[in-house]
Amino acid sequence: MEPDTVVITTTLLSFAGGFLSWIFFKVVKPTLKFIDKHEDLSESIDTIKKEITTNGGGSLKDVVCKLGDTCGRIEESQKIIEQRSKAALHYNSTALFETDNAGRLVWTNESFNELTGQSTNNLEGRDWITYVHEDEREEFIHELNSCLSMNRRLDKETKTSDDMDVRIVGFPYKLNEDEQGGFLISVSEISQKG
Repeated sequence: MEPDTVVITTTLLSFAGGFLSWIFFKVVKPTLKFIDKHEDLSESIDTIKKEITTNGGGSLKDVVCKLGDTCGRIEESQKIIEQRSKAALHYNSTALFETDNAGRLVWTNESFNELTGQSTNNLEGRDWITYVHEDEREEFIHELNSCLSMNRRLDKETKTSDDMDVRIVGFPYKLNEDEQGGFLISVSEISQKG
């Protein structure tokens, strides 16, 4: 080979190598960096998404469904507790009744019905204060209203309209901070003092 050909070939090879290097550094390498950055960015977005969502990146619908299931279980437990409490109170040997804040009967148990000789249907919604003897009613109402206003327990011995000596114990309850709910009251007959 002639020296001019070697120089031209070497120059061409150098030029081709330089051109390929230029293409690699100016086009291929930035493209590879961009692809790497895009993959890193996608991973970062997925990580952030999992960290800021309550269910690890699942759908909002899944969260709402799980919350609905939890609320359903809580409601079912509450119903069971309520029914057990009602059954325990309803068949208790102590005569019990509940009033609203206006003094009307909203619930009575079997023992109270037996004591008064009335059925639940005849008693509900009525003013239970008529059960207290007429001569003692005014004093009793005053004591009851005082207990309601001060949110304290009522404990009073009185006569019924049938002249039976009874002890009435009431516990006020509040529906919320501002609203009085009424009284849960127990009535027990006082044995005749000998």
